[in-house]
Amino acid sequence: MILRVIEGAGVLLLLSVFLAYVLAPALPPIRRRVRIGHRRRPISDATAILLIYLAFLVPGALLWRRAEPAMRHWIATTAPASVDRLFAGGTAGPVERAFAPLPGGLQMTMARTGVSVAAAIEQGTRGTLAEMITAARYAAWLAVTPIVAFLLLTGAPAFQRSALRVLPHGHLQWRLEEFLRDVNSALAGYVRAQVGAGIIVGAICVVGFLLLGTPSAISLGIMAGILELVPAIGPLTVLLIATSLSEHVIPVVLFLAALRVVQDYVVYPRLIRHGMHLSTAAVIMTVWTGAVLAGAAGVLIAIPAAGFLSVSMRHWREYREIERLVAAAK
Repeated sequence: MILRVIEGAGVLLLLSVFLAYVLAPALPPIRRRVRIGHRRRPISDATAILLIYLAFLVPGALLWRRAEPAMRHWIATTAPASVDRLFAGGTAGPVERAFAPLPGGLQMTMARTGVSVAAAIEQGTRGTLAEMITAARYAAWLAVTPIVAFLLLTGAPAFQRSALRVLPHGHLQWRLEEFLRDVNSALAGYVRAQVGAGIIVGAICVVGFLLLGTPSAISLGIMAGILELVPAIGPLTVLLIATSLSEHVIPVVLFLAALRVVQDYVVYPRLIRHGMHLSTAAVIMTVWTGAVLAGAAGVLIAIPAAGFLSVSMRHWREYREIERLVAAAK
């Protein structure tokens, strides 16, 4: 129970940080364009954030309130029914029929591989669906996210100045300032990587669904790009909706499975490596570890935590080395 509370708090904090980094670049342009008073002074960051909330979050909250009953029904009833229909009668028959045109030996090899992959997809789908049903009970806690993001954006500069003033002038103060700057850069790189991943997946899904003749292909592709920001649960939602809409279930499943392999093991690690300076192997191992320890929540938290630890260890090593050189010079 305690671990579940810690996971939930970590996810909410991470979503708040993500929202803060998304909003931060929009604040300077708004402050330049919106001015008040006789002297046309720019508005404060707090006022700019409130204007963004009024423009986007309030309509979004009203839409969510109207859509919430349908979403809860979809998660609790429609999605499980779609999974049962998708895997009804087992996966061996459809997979074997899909590879029937191939020569004998190749057909058997591909069919065995396909059955194993389909079984893994079914297991992962059912497991993640159970997590989605559990998480839906706590959806109201998402209202905390914009509040925490507001506090982060308005309070972070003052916090940094106060933290720096506590330390003596000189090396330690400079080290903390560099540490905070590098942590900020790593988290900003994570946000850029997530947004980039969403754009790439959305574009590929639009093209793929159009080629497969899936109904509402463009809308479904855009949804896939947006839901890419939610690890495990987002891709699962796209899989369930796409298979429930399409008459060609096996091609859609194979397309989305291939996309997940390429995205999770080729594209996304490169985006993270560029943004957070983590190696591809480190990214894959970090995501695996997060998934094993805490499921979808662990995947969401794993990369930012790894980036923070990487920056902390690097600065600690540099600090110890400088201290050693200073002691040797005395």
